[in-house]
Amino acid sequence: MQSSRYIIQLAFLVGSAFHAPAHADFAAGLVAYEGGDYAVAYEHWLDSAEQGDLSAMYNVGLLFDNGLGVGKDKAAALRWYLEPAEEGNVSAQFSIASIYDYGDGVSEDDEKAVYWYTRAAQQADEQAQFNLGVMYSAGEGVPVDHEKSLYWYRKSADLGYSDAQYNLGYIYDVGVGVDEDNEIALHWYRQAAAAQDPDAIYAIALMYDEGDGVTEDNAAAVRWYERAAAMGHVKAQFNLAIMHDRGESIAESNERALHWYGRAAEQGHAGAQVNLGVMYEHGEGTDVDLDAAMAWYRRAAEQGLSAAQYALALLYDAGKGVAEDNELAATWYLRAARQGDADAQNNLGAMFDAGEGVEEDDAAAMHWYRLAADQGNSVAQNNLGALYCAGSAADRDIVEAHKWFLIAEAFGSAIGRQNRVTTALEMTRSQIAVAESEATEWLRGFRAGVSDELNGGLALAASP
Repeated sequence: MQSSRYIIQLAFLVGSAFHAPAHADFAAGLVAYEGGDYAVAYEHWLDSAEQGDLSAMYNVGLLFDNGLGVGKDKAAALRWYLEPAEEGNVSAQFSIASIYDYGDGVSEDDEKAVYWYTRAAQQADEQAQFNLGVMYSAGEGVPVDHEKSLYWYRKSADLGYSDAQYNLGYIYDVGVGVDEDNEIALHWYRQAAAAQDPDAIYAIALMYDEGDGVTEDNAAAVRWYERAAAMGHVKAQFNLAIMHDRGESIAESNERALHWYGRAAEQGHAGAQVNLGVMYEHGEGTDVDLDAAMAWYRRAAEQGLSAAQYALALLYDAGKGVAEDNELAATWYLRAARQGDADAQNNLGAMFDAGEGVEEDDAAAMHWYRLAADQGNSVAQNNLGALYCAGSAADRDIVEAHKWFLIAEAFGSAIGRQNRVTTALEMTRSQIAVAESEATEWLRGFRAGVSDELNGGLALAASP
């Protein structure tokens, strides 16, 4: 699930006077401000502020803080906010804290931010309480203190602040400084969801989808995903598209999958972009459109998604929808291969093997074949065996070739089996025994590695 949020919201309110305004200029400034004439408002409020009116001081600070009618000047804003803040103006206290927190135009000072957030929080400012909760959680300006963080989040949440409600839900959902408690998590997520918080709505969908603390309920998951997706939540859109695409707990519909992939892709979701590319390439839910497929693959590939880089390489390699270009194919295979994509590694090995798009280089071919083979790619395993088998008399290694053919066969490769039979015809029994022993040892190590990975507590994200 998502990490807890840290939201800073600048107070943007014209402070009501906690002392009666001393001058008519104050009221005239309000009229100008409400009419959008900030320079005139500044002129009126400056006169009152210079004569000690605390509300005018706050408002002059507000204008400097946001660059309204004057140049943005955070240092000047701090000067004007200070006296009202010291006299108890909660908006001024919050604004000072925010400026120090951001370090925008002044030196960042988390300790001062905590001080002024605390002053505002003690006056029941829910945003200050929320931000104070974040600072105690993150150890910004104070030592990490989950108990105090929870205290301030609860204060804010009890005042109805949905960001605090969401963070409380997240804390109990994953057990940040507390014992994991999905019942409490769901309570706070529901509170935030009632305030139309899309992250909370998405979190509830995930809980029903995965049966996390609640009885798994796919129909409920879909309803919650749909709510979040309609609000523009990109991960909800992607998960909803996946469900329509695969027909999981919902009627399979390529058209609906295409719609939600498109919504998520437009927001920059790389997984949605590559899946949208697949649908356009193969005409799923739409007519075949290789230009659109190429465009979406490229957008995802440029974000670093190896699956998209591989898909793009395949199009250039085959000349599908574009002019065949082996150099571009090799470039995109390389980018995917460096990220560990086994298919890209195998295909890049094949390009070095044949000298397509790159100079022929048996050592490079062997390097990429081996990386893919070690991931369990049976095509690369067979190709690696073929490379050892095809070597010159000086470097041909029939035993190593036979080993890799045996491994490829174990992974279900019919060609690997055929090549294993062929090489056995020119091998001695002792050579075959060595190859079989080495293949068995490699397979044992591979399976042990897979077992360790499956049992290693790896967190599986519901949405990339």
